[in-house]
Amino acid sequence: MKETPLYQYHREKSRITEFAGFEMPLWYTSISEEHLAVRNRVGIFDVSHMGRILLNGPDSDEFLDHLIPTRAALQPPGKSFYTLLLNERGGIEDDLIVLKNAANDYLLVVNAVNTSKDLEHVTRRAKEYRVGVSGITSQSTMIAIQGPEAKRALKEAVSVNLEELKRFRFLPYTTSGHRCLISRTGYTGEDGFEMIILDSGVETPHFALKTWNDLAGRATPCGLGARDSLRIEAGYPLYGQELDENTNPFEADLSWVVAMDKPDFVGRSALEEISRQKESRIRRGVVLSEKVPRPGFEILNGSGEQVGRVTSGTFSPLIRRGIALCYLAIDYSEPRTPVEVKVRDSTAPAEVTRPPFYDESRYGWKRERE
Repeated sequence: MKETPLYQYHREKSRITEFAGFEMPLWYTSISEEHLAVRNRVGIFDVSHMGRILLNGPDSDEFLDHLIPTRAALQPPGKSFYTLLLNERGGIEDDLIVLKNAANDYLLVVNAVNTSKDLEHVTRRAKEYRVGVSGITSQSTMIAIQGPEAKRALKEAVSVNLEELKRFRFLPYTTSGHRCLISRTGYTGEDGFEMIILDSGVETPHFALKTWNDLAGRATPCGLGARDSLRIEAGYPLYGQELDENTNPFEADLSWVVAMDKPDFVGRSALEEISRQKESRIRRGVVLSEKVPRPGFEILNGSGEQVGRVTSGTFSPLIRRGIALCYLAIDYSEPRTPVEVKVRDSTAPAEVTRPPFYDESRYGWKRERE
């Protein structure tokens, strides 16, 4: 089992669980308490298990534009952007965040469960290009600082000016001789930052642990339990739940990352054919009036016919209801459509929604500032 550079802290303070081959914190106090700390104040997460892949060399712009469906070469330096890795059938191999440091210089942040697969996928396709591909996951640390007070907590812990850092932008800086990146991104729906310490990894964790402890004095440490409930509440997909190699971006409600006007990228021909057909299903959310949905639960119409299936489900500590991400037949995908979720031997009334599940004027990065 692998450990992150921050494992020493987690071992002493948290309930440990296994995830993607790593020993990770599930919770420190409780999932609900940590969830609400992020929605109302600020929480920190160890996300060092996420894969980090460097891509550089004179053909990197051209190669990345071939590899992903989003325009890479046109992105400005200092830009972070969400995109997908596709297969030739247009299926999703992974979703990821790309940080563009400069022309032909990128960092890919991929899902932990897919790190080895993605590294092989990228390396294999890079052979025809002048591109260097290197995995730096174990040599680096990644910490997410999330919530409406994230900027304050991070500014107090590290001496860097964050005032001009906009959403989906990042800045490089050096502190105490350590090279870092801070990106205004996250996986909770809240405003926040993701900090990558490039040279404090598993074998040299001291600076990473010091940074984490400095942040822990100003924010609530959170585990994977709250990270999952927060991302479901925000409506964010998870690979292996909402996304897989047989799911295309259109039915996953991710068409906005696909630039079909690009002349060439992996999976483009298949997506062009798929786009001519009427989708049979779409990713949506449902809110239950009672009970808690779980992955695999069937969604039924008023006649008892199956019209969808739950992919992720949880109890929302914020709205105090059972919520789920799901795939629904197109005819039942409009918000406020009444459906039923089959929960073991009974059914629970539910209503279709398009996440997030919270009031965006009060919660999340779009919230009205006081």
